[in-house]
Amino acid sequence: MQRNIKFTLFKKINLIIVSVFFKIFKNIKIKLKGFDVNLIIKKNNLINYLTILKKNSSFLFNTLIDLVVEDFPKKKNRYFVKYFIRSMTYSKYIQISLKTKEYKPIFSIINIYKSSFWLEREAWDLFGIFFLYNKDLRRLLTDYGFRGNPFKKDFPLIGYLEIYFDFFYKKLKYQKVKNTQKKHNFYNNKIFFYKKNI
Repeated sequence: MQRNIKFTLFKKINLIIVSVFFKIFKNIKIKLKGFDVNLIIKKNNLINYLTILKKNSSFLFNTLIDLVVEDFPKKKNRYFVKYFIRSMTYSKYIQISLKTKEYKPIFSIINIYKSSFWLEREAWDLFGIFFLYNKDLRRLLTDYGFRGNPFKKDFPLIGYLEIYFDFFYKKLKYQKVKNTQKKHNFYNNKIFFYKKNI
């Protein structure tokens, strides 16, 4: 009984938030999933909307919890970037989502949320999403000489260079990796995805 009362209370709070969003924001889509509110916006409006959500006394979403990137390689807008923000004052939590193409940059939100500094560097390193006006967009998890982005799978798994010991010179040397096997595309081979009729 108490759980149902909490659920209806959260639903009413979410509906109040959504009605205020529709009054203030334009050109947004809103999805309600249980307790979560998801705003889908255009990336040009990101800075304005986040500033309003943080500074406006009706919202006070002053904490950025996480930045998540979803990759859909077959779609035109390949990346789906999600910002999870929370209002400690009102104990509310929303998710802001936007879509972007592979080589199109997104505005950095480092002036609004200082905690986005590391999160943007991580997205840059792993997916190759460029954030405009981020002052220190460097590699975070991979080596500085690394070419490609790990989560895009656009590099050979064995790397570009291999190390070997030269007995003649009695030292370690590097040489380019020679791939003797062609790259396989396993998306075309769909026999693994079908159940066999027994």
